[in-house]
Amino acid sequence: MTGILCDRFIAPTDPALLAQSWCNHLAPVFEAELASDADLASPIALTTYHFGEALIGSVTAPAQRLKRSARTIARQGVDHILIQFYTAGQSRMGAARRSVEIKASQLVVFDLTQPIVSEAGPVSATNVMLPRKLLGDQIATIENLHGQPLDYRSAPVRHLSYTYLSGLVASAASAEAHQLRYLSSAAADLCAACFQPDVNQAPALDRLNKIAICQFIEQELASESLGIDTLITQFGLSRATLYRLFEHEGGVASYIRERRLLRAMKLLGAAGGRPRISSVAYATGFSDEKTFSRAFRRRFGFLPSEALEERLVAHRSQDSIPVLLGWMRSLSA
Repeated sequence: MTGILCDRFIAPTDPALLAQSWCNHLAPVFEAELASDADLASPIALTTYHFGEALIGSVTAPAQRLKRSARTIARQGVDHILIQFYTAGQSRMGAARRSVEIKASQLVVFDLTQPIVSEAGPVSATNVMLPRKLLGDQIATIENLHGQPLDYRSAPVRHLSYTYLSGLVASAASAEAHQLRYLSSAAADLCAACFQPDVNQAPALDRLNKIAICQFIEQELASESLGIDTLITQFGLSRATLYRLFEHEGGVASYIRERRLLRAMKLLGAAGGRPRISSVAYATGFSDEKTFSRAFRRRFGFLPSEALEERLVAHRSQDSIPVLLGWMRSLSA
């Protein structure tokens, strides 16, 4: 029997090195800084299994501040979704102008192409990281939930997803290589099902409309003419309805601009070749390179050319990358 690949945090023998060692281990996913009152005497663990098309595992973490910055995103060039099912503890997430609290019995979505900051107490959770493409037609909904909580204990499908994932972690050591893609495929399908709207609820029509609109926007990001008028014509909705649907995102125009810039970040960070800045600008619906560069810098704090350089530097140091980062990149292969 061929065993599954497993990566674990191994605490150093010198307690004085524990904090830095932990932060280094988390570095492929988050820039971490332990809280001043973090209890390092309590168990600290991160176990990750490579299921071929998904990374699944568990974490028991001390109080800490986690950050995923635009520069980290540009340097890594991964296009994944991380979902954490909290089993103990709580944190406060700050993303896209919103700040919310995550508690035990809730899941939180991380779109790894979007910046986020988490101020967390001691937390235990079950984790799953998946390539965006495996989540199918639910991805527009999931992206919009970046940094947001959803109850999973009281929602049957979400609870089933948690039960399945935690069961995989518990039994991963006995999994065989030929089973992994089936197990990860089932994990992806269950995770996608977590975000289906409940058609029996009154707001379901709004959610279905928003899903359809978000999917249309993703398909049309390269079109410079994409805007409010296009959506009104396409979906037969009023301006007031469109604004209400996208109120949390600052309105439709703000949402479209955000999606264009996030798509640009993906293109700049993609493996293989060095795209022209102007080509990325036109591919994401900007009228010219100057307008694109200005918007990109305003959003991320650095220029598109700097994002390209970050990615090239990361590729030049491929031989010394941490195991977890190598696995994250392998999911895109």
